Amino acid sequence: MASPYQIEINVGSFDDRKTVEELKSKLDAGEKEEAWLWVGQNQHDVCGYYWLFSQLKDYQGKIVILFLNNLPFINEKGQIFYPQAIHQILPKEIIKAKKLARKVSLSEFEIDPDEWNRLVSENAMVRTLEGGKKIAGQDESFYDKDILTGLTSEWQKGNRAMHNILAKMKIKTGDTFLLGRMKKLAELGRLDIAGETTRGWKDFEVRLKMTTETPVNTDI
Repeated sequence: MASPYQIEINVGSFDDRKTVEELKSKLDAGEKEEAWLWVGQNQHDVCGYYWLFSQLKDYQGKIVILFLNNLPFINEKGQIFYPQAIHQILPKEIIKAKKLARKVSLSEFEIDPDEWNRLVSENAMVRTLEGGKKIAGQDESFYDKDILTGLTSEWQKGNRAMHNILAKMKIKTGDTFLLGRMKKLAELGRLDIAGETTRGWKDFEVRLKMTTETPVNTDI
């Protein structure tokens, strides 16, 4: 997908499959070796958990999980909150969180690898977390309402429009996917895009397509 991030920068390379093989080698190297999986309460972490866990099913007793499911933490203002992602937790709270780690249960070893197979078979364009570790597949238009609600009939720079959309979204996703949906909505006549979307977020503008005959309906 063409996006404002398509610039030539040498950032090295990585191979998740190679990383998994290296992890397995370390687990095989000694009886006391363990792998700790930190999983935030969001669809990205949980899907990542299912993907990785499906490849570690032969290591029962050596996989430790710290799942941030409805666990309260203290933020920098001293207030209790429930984080959706690990990066939201203060370093000193991370140390406390380690006490909540547990070995992956036998039932999880039996059931969770099958969940990844289900997700692969379903092959949904969008996946959302419905609580706990329950992932649901959604249609590719799932975020269209968030996009249309975050725009107005006035032109906005791409970076400002994306900031407004992401700030109001309850279920987050990446900005490049949202940009792809903006382009699709423009093709469908729901909004207007002016400028070059592949150069930079400030190099294009977007607005709702408003007509006197057909008002935009954001209840989709």
